Amino acid sequence: MEDWVSRKDLIDARRLKELSRRSDTLAWLQVLSQFAALGVTGYGIHALWGSLWVVPVFLFHGAILWGFTYAGQHELVHLMVFRSRALNDFFGHLASFLRIYPNSYQRFLHFTHHRHTKVAGLDPELLAQKPWTFWGYLNFLAGPSYWIGQIRITVGHALGHAPEAFLKEKERRIVIREARLYLLGYALIAVLSVTFQTWAAVIYWWGPILAATPFYRFYTAAEHHGRPNSASVIESTRTTKAGPVLRWLMWQMPYHTEHHLFPGVPFHKLGALCRELRERPDSRLKGVNEVAPGYFAVHREIVAMIRRGEDPTFLAEAARA
Repeated sequence: MEDWVSRKDLIDARRLKELSRRSDTLAWLQVLSQFAALGVTGYGIHALWGSLWVVPVFLFHGAILWGFTYAGQHELVHLMVFRSRALNDFFGHLASFLRIYPNSYQRFLHFTHHRHTKVAGLDPELLAQKPWTFWGYLNFLAGPSYWIGQIRITVGHALGHAPEAFLKEKERRIVIREARLYLLGYALIAVLSVTFQTWAAVIYWWGPILAATPFYRFYTAAEHHGRPNSASVIESTRTTKAGPVLRWLMWQMPYHTEHHLFPGVPFHKLGALCRELRERPDSRLKGVNEVAPGYFAVHREIVAMIRRGEDPTFLAEAARA
């Protein structure tokens, strides 16, 4: 991102430069450890198929898939994982293909989201949200709207319709071409599956990732929902306390306020950035010093808002920081 520093007054420029260094060693460790975990759980599905014991393995396999396809894709579109642009793009397309979210489209949309986080009328992620009732909240967690939306958008792009306001004309051509290539890939997998009479794509890919969609939605709801619509990243974004397994699974993205403040800091340095920001006795950091105690606590807060008649997706704008 060209405008990758949100608050230059919060950290020394030299220290920020140190924290912004990428590490191919840690990048490969993250990617290969998640692939290894997928291999183990995939073998578990194969070995336990037909037994009830396959259910938790099936769900954890899906959760790992979401870790790579959501959080991994997110970091890769920022180009902050590997030093090599080619490696970032290769794994970014792999993650994007697995969740029907073409890589370039995600990059264009996500950078706009960063520049206008929770600013009504400008943040494309906010524009996609509908006001939440309790049943709307449950529908969000269940995830059908996500899959229907991704299929509809990707097919529409492949048909040559890319009306999103945040896309420039050159970007529209990229998005349309990429959607067509992705759909060609899905068609090829379907043809091979029928030809070889195999359910492997369903058993190890679509089945687990669909079953684990509520896990992904439960996680992503905590990033911005229940925070005010505000041009201030500190006001509009939430960091949530998480254990080491979830932080590994989601590429350290529970440190979400830190990521939005300094999206040029790679995932493996967000913990250090968090500690530095929160240990400073600086009044300007009132807000950044707040950490939600956990994901269940966040969702209790969200449900309480809905019961009070508040919409967690469209809270009134707070004071700007």
